[in-house]
Amino acid sequence: MTLPAKPKDLDHIRKLLEGMLRDGKDAETVELVLGVLEQMMHRNDELQMRLARLLSERLARKSEKIPVEQLRLFLAQLGETSVALPDAPPAAAEPPADAPVAPAVAIQPRKGRRALPADLPREQTLIEAPAEERICAQCGTAKAEIGHERSELLEFVPAHFKVLCYARVKYACRACEAGMVTAPVPAKPIESGRPGFGLLSDVLIKKYAEHTPLHRMREIYLRQGVDLAVSTLANWVSAGADLLGPIARAIQRKTLEAHVVQADDTGLRVLDKNAEEGVKRGHMWSYLGDERWLSFVYTPDWSSEGPCAFLANRRGWLQADAYAGYDRLFKGPEAKLVEVGCWAHARRYFFKALEAGDTRAAVALHHIAQLFTIDQDAKDLDEPARRARRAAHSRPALEALGTWIRDMYPEALPKSPLGQALTYTLNQWQALTRFLEDGRLRLDNNACERSLRQIAVGRKNWLFAGSDEGAKRAAVIYTVFGTCRLHGIDPWPYTRDVLERLAAGWKQSRLEELLPAAWAAGPSDKADAEPPQAALA
Repeated sequence: MTLPAKPKDLDHIRKLLEGMLRDGKDAETVELVLGVLEQMMHRNDELQMRLARLLSERLARKSEKIPVEQLRLFLAQLGETSVALPDAPPAAAEPPADAPVAPAVAIQPRKGRRALPADLPREQTLIEAPAEERICAQCGTAKAEIGHERSELLEFVPAHFKVLCYARVKYACRACEAGMVTAPVPAKPIESGRPGFGLLSDVLIKKYAEHTPLHRMREIYLRQGVDLAVSTLANWVSAGADLLGPIARAIQRKTLEAHVVQADDTGLRVLDKNAEEGVKRGHMWSYLGDERWLSFVYTPDWSSEGPCAFLANRRGWLQADAYAGYDRLFKGPEAKLVEVGCWAHARRYFFKALEAGDTRAAVALHHIAQLFTIDQDAKDLDEPARRARRAAHSRPALEALGTWIRDMYPEALPKSPLGQALTYTLNQWQALTRFLEDGRLRLDNNACERSLRQIAVGRKNWLFAGSDEGAKRAAVIYTVFGTCRLHGIDPWPYTRDVLERLAAGWKQSRLEELLPAAWAAGPSDKADAEPPQAALA
């Protein structure tokens, strides 16, 4: 018997029940009524949880961190006395009467404002007191200078354009009037273009590091006296991405060679005249190798072909969420990767269940919090020591969580938030426990997930990519800038220097010297390139 969805179905149920009672089917009537009530209760619980989740998404805090006191309260309500929680800090014992009195600790004064950077250029201005105040009013003698009261004011000087003019000297033999030579053409980022290396770097950084749309960029430059068309800026972005392409591909190779690769993705609006409303949903994939190499790859859809093609030659650990597109890389004849699960994703499911009003999820959240606390305490240990600590402390917490999940699974409604959390965790259990096998594996995929924030901020500003090719160029530049960020490198000097070296003919055999980590250590000052030959008339 199914739950009636319309009021008129109640008449049908009434007639059915009356007929069953007339036929003397009292037990069957009771079972039918109880079945209908049970369905109503389940539907009501599901709707209440859905309403609570929607209200939570709209009004509640976004952090998934739950205070220990709140967890203690939830567990007490559930009667979970067997779950150990951290004890409150012990109260200070009363000192004995004859104990020496400790000296009072001086209260440290506030440190005040942070000093301005010492490497900034400084302009000294000497301010004299008025002439009449430099004469002593008592005796009429001129006052002597005894020191200075100093203060500093941080000022901003707007960036400015300048024009680089090159005069290439020409030589000729006056005796025979033959063999004229002209000085070589200086390297340029765009062969027939007019931007210098610094300007091209600024355009790329404004677009992909500061998330400035090209039309706003044009307005910024116009206020500084230079009118550049949006189409011109777009062409420069394309040329800059082409120049940085070898660097991005080298970073991708480093990413795939890493011991651990983390993966995640996000959607991206892309203009497409063949799509409905002229816009389609592409995808930007983020791959983080050993938290040192960050690669972005664009695909025009969310199919598995893109990530499987990128990871085709990869062997080893891959940490990701439960995206089904990776399955053929983990299982079957094509399997080359070992799946590592993400406890942050699993925790998110239980957190949503708790916010939806199901306090039973607090038990799982407590055990997951234990895993993160153990790993936080082991963050400074080397790989073998971290692995041993996990075996000693994390494994018991995992076993307790696994037992609770198996016991709770039959009791939770499959489509309820808690049921979905339990199903996800059970399906991913082997991948979620892989961190016990290698101390270099992380509990979560958060570092890779954070790398996608720059994509999210960018698309809120420039809204969409102009084409699939434009999105691919964006992936190239995000790859370079994202890896710079991992190594703490300012992207402007890096981009300017690397663009100049690449335009001058830097050899592909020495490309790794221009990767962010090597560049920060100090690449060769001399470009390993053949000098351009003098132009002959």
